[in-house]
Amino acid sequence: MRKSLFLSSLLLAGCATRPPTPAPRPIPPVRPVERPVPTPAQYVAISASRSLLLVRGAELVSARAPGLAAEAERIAAAHRGVAAQLNFAGRRLELLPSAELLPADRLQLEGLAGSADLATAWRRVVGTALANCDAHEADYAERGASPTLRPVARFALGVCREELARRR
Repeated sequence: MRKSLFLSSLLLAGCATRPPTPAPRPIPPVRPVERPVPTPAQYVAISASRSLLLVRGAELVSARAPGLAAEAERIAAAHRGVAAQLNFAGRRLELLPSAELLPADRLQLEGLAGSADLATAWRRVVGTALANCDAHEADYAERGASPTLRPVARFALGVCREELARRR
């Protein structure tokens, strides 16, 4: 009898309701970290250097790889347009673009010039430049301090996105 009473109490204990588990706490949304927006002078320097890299790289590729000449000339023409817009806006702000590449862009151009596989190196340089262009120009077009340079950033963003779309 004791055994059956014990088993009955165990059975009843197993049927007892457990206290409800508390609902998990909601996880607060993760806010993306915003990159700092460059100053107008930084914006002009970065955009001008990237356009100059693509123009000089295109000239190099056109001379050494005739099969890539049409693509290279299209990219060069587009970025000459960006450079012209930067030059025009820069004059109004007394921020003329430099004819010198920034160190990172200079290294990319030197790597392109010394590459044994020019086609692969060119595609890598263009891909990197366009990806950086997309982020940089979009940031400045949206949040840049200079109302004179924001339209230039929108124009450059369109140029970069058009070329990125061709590559997909």
